[in-house]
Amino acid sequence: MGVAAQETPSLAVEVFDPGFLVGDSSYHAVTEASDGRVYFSIGTHQPLHSTQLFRFDPESEQTELVADLSAVVGIDPTREVPHGKVHTPLIEHDGALYFATHTSTYVGTLPDVQPADGRTPYQGGHFMRLVLATGEVEAVAASGLPNEGIITMAVDPASDLLYGLTWPSGILLAYDLNTAQMHNWGAVQGRGEWGQLGEDWDFICRSFGVDEQGLVYGSTNTGRIWKLDHRADRPLQHYQQLDLDAVPAVQSEAFTITDEVHFFWRNWRTISWNPATESFWGIHGGSSQLFEFSPEQGTLRSVARLLPTGVEVGRRNPWRTQLGFHIGPDNTLYYLAHGPPQDVPGRPPVRASVHLLTYQIDSGQLTDHGILTSADGRRVFFTESLEVSEDGDLYTVAWVETVDPERQREVQTARGAVAPDETTDIIYEMQLVRLGVDSAGMAQVRDRLAQP
Repeated sequence: MGVAAQETPSLAVEVFDPGFLVGDSSYHAVTEASDGRVYFSIGTHQPLHSTQLFRFDPESEQTELVADLSAVVGIDPTREVPHGKVHTPLIEHDGALYFATHTSTYVGTLPDVQPADGRTPYQGGHFMRLVLATGEVEAVAASGLPNEGIITMAVDPASDLLYGLTWPSGILLAYDLNTAQMHNWGAVQGRGEWGQLGEDWDFICRSFGVDEQGLVYGSTNTGRIWKLDHRADRPLQHYQQLDLDAVPAVQSEAFTITDEVHFFWRNWRTISWNPATESFWGIHGGSSQLFEFSPEQGTLRSVARLLPTGVEVGRRNPWRTQLGFHIGPDNTLYYLAHGPPQDVPGRPPVRASVHLLTYQIDSGQLTDHGILTSADGRRVFFTESLEVSEDGDLYTVAWVETVDPERQREVQTARGAVAPDETTDIIYEMQLVRLGVDSAGMAQVRDRLAQP
């Protein structure tokens, strides 16, 4: 299955260390704000620590801690389950970055409802904001739903509404910034991930779509697409004739998907509105198939398989589909795809490599630009975010292997045995990664994009 990753050229990237040794995850949350600085979060599964928000200055190349988010909300992790993750985008609106908090304390695949150590259960996710003019981080509103983190969110700028979807129950929330009212639209995916496999279980959507009218779209693990229009008499509607499960290019009557926790077989994994085409572009979760969804026309179109060069897989992508997806200039899609791991003699194996792919919508050209590798040879082997800055720099917050023995011991001591499932077999650190506009690697990318 696939090709050896070492056959693909490397893209040398810069790595910036925020110094958060117990940090072990980052999902979606990296953005360049209008003040020219890059903001990102790093989460942790350590029970006595919380997710941290950082700010990076591209000119000075300095990273600083902005806030410990549990401290902002007033939580003492020794007494109650903290906010361990930010799993949402950081969305700029009216001079602030909006985002939401999530839990990282689990038993199996569900929240630790009553922690064995006597702490108070997780109080529920909060909508948050960072005011760019002052740098102050504020708790905007609490969901009021114990044991429910907010796993994705969106902003309707015209109506000043914040939308959030909770995990594990898939409850859709809308918070009005003008009236300070929280509206609970109820569960939009059955019993969500609380449900029973094969009966009423549904993998919660990890990415909202928001169109130019401010309408919000989501997907379910049955392949259905839903739309919320808060102004309509019946706000929540489903597209009856569209099926995300039909998007993958490889079709067979005999193909079945077994019930399995924690996979993205039928949902979209990530999706973005493209003003140039007046449609959504997204990636199907189980197959990494790029698709175009036009709500106005009510159409769903399969476009291309976003896989590294030479990798051939069946209907499922064993390296899974990730959140590092961005619509950049010139109608070009950027995507950080996982592929076969790079083997380095004398180092422990990693599960994947990270490739930069681009797809030029106008020409239909898909290009694999190479594997992200730090300038000192460390493998970047997992990532769930991507930002393309105004000047063309690419940023992600990634899992980067630790190779120095002394540093390995320091990380192990700080982190202990707790880590996400994806990274239990290698010592790594969460790092801000940049493919700079002036780098040789980015010059290669620009040259390839300029080719007819």
